[in-house]
Amino acid sequence: ETVEVAIGETVDLVVTRPVGIREQLQCEWPPAPRVDGSAVRFVRRRIEVPPPDDDGGVTTHHYELAAEKPGSSRVTLTPRPAGPEATCREVTLEVTVRTGDGR
Repeated sequence: ETVEVAIGETVDLVVTRPVGIREQLQCEWPPAPRVDGSAVRFVRRRIEVPPPDDDGGVTTHHYELAAEKPGSSRVTLTPRPAGPEATCREVTLEVTVRTGDGR
């Protein structure tokens, strides 16, 4: 996936994890993404858990990124499998940061 933002904007990279599947089949998202390039900076991770009465809901992880300078960055989330049967796939986001005047 690719996004384009202006300097000063934030990017919210969102991934989810189903609550209702057995623990050994789950994937654990990392505390921080790997960021290649200096156009964006990782700010924080925010986690939203489903309400306790939502049987089979999902936990949502928000990775907030700040657009700092013109250029591009590749942001990669590499989940860790919780067990040998877990199937986890990496999530990659290409971010292009432009100056505020559209360049």
